[in-house]
Amino acid sequence: MTAAARRGLSWRTIRAIIRREITDVRRDRRSLLLTFLYPISMLLMYGYGIRYDVDNVPLTILDYDQTPESRALAEQLVRSGYFHLVRFARDERQVERDLTTDTSRAAVIIPVDFADRIRAGVPVTVQALIDGSDANTATIAQSYVLAVVARYAESIGPRHLLAASGGTVSVPTGLPIELKSRVWYNPELKSVNFIVPGVIAVIMMIVGAIMTALSIVKEKERGTIEQILVSPIRPTEMMLGKIVPYVILAFVDLMIIVTAGYFIFEVPIKGSLVQLALLSLVYLTASLGLGVFVSTIADTMQTAMIAAVFISLLPSVLLSGFVFPLENMPVAIRAISYCFPGRYFVTAIRGIYLKGVGLEVLWPQALMLLAFTAGIVWLSASRFNEKLG
Repeated sequence: MTAAARRGLSWRTIRAIIRREITDVRRDRRSLLLTFLYPISMLLMYGYGIRYDVDNVPLTILDYDQTPESRALAEQLVRSGYFHLVRFARDERQVERDLTTDTSRAAVIIPVDFADRIRAGVPVTVQALIDGSDANTATIAQSYVLAVVARYAESIGPRHLLAASGGTVSVPTGLPIELKSRVWYNPELKSVNFIVPGVIAVIMMIVGAIMTALSIVKEKERGTIEQILVSPIRPTEMMLGKIVPYVILAFVDLMIIVTAGYFIFEVPIKGSLVQLALLSLVYLTASLGLGVFVSTIADTMQTAMIAAVFISLLPSVLLSGFVFPLENMPVAIRAISYCFPGRYFVTAIRGIYLKGVGLEVLWPQALMLLAFTAGIVWLSASRFNEKLG
């Protein structure tokens, strides 16, 4: 057994490797610049590019009745703020043309006997045609039309006004039940408040995994890693010395994008900054562990980049609940999502950002994140030691 194997970890050696790595990072100024520009650019692209808000839906109105009552309904649709009026169509062929050419996403057809039926207290049918090629927009546009029609029905008294989209949906008024709703945590229903915390989770995973993987593989391409490892330096000391500088860099990136999210997108943090920092540190450690794992299976920087993106970007976007609700996924896919830390961190960071909760609520996510981090770091260190030791 060699002296290096008998002795414990040398913190002096680790500090020397850290200083060497910091010097190497400072010399590669282009990579250092990209390390800070990449998170900001991703935050801006995701923050501005992904929107669940549906405003100003293009709308065509065909009013066969041309009475004060029908014009009042048309005006209420336009003034609701939900729709952008494309035009008042003359016939159904124009309505069909607008929907076919994507000029409009919705159309409302008011029948010729609209006012007469209202005055007689007889139910009347208003037809709503919705472009279903974009399911999310179609669902929201349909709910907008029904809400405006229901509001108009309330304004004309205790009668029944019917709206249709494919089938006929009854909107009764004058009932003895009054519904008052209140939205918690995100009262303005701004999608950016939901998107930005998820973007932070994605960015941190990608930055941590790629930086660490490229750093170690770079030593392989240079041919210097063998020279280092034949010295008294142990593989574990090498790994720790390589990781620590990138923990610092990744944490600086985290502070930058959290600050940018607050000032650019005005997304407040309702919870504890300390708990956010602690959970982020654990999550960063997990991403760095994934980077070390990638370095054990890649021999070139190109392979390491592809592998790091595959193992970090795709799961953190698709299997974390960042974009697509996990509840809507098949059971098998939901089961796979438990194997990736993004699932736990996205839930935790949104809880801290939007709900202001802490570990008293998020302790299951924190425990799973710690377990995953410990497991991936142990696995990565074992493979690193086995392959290079």
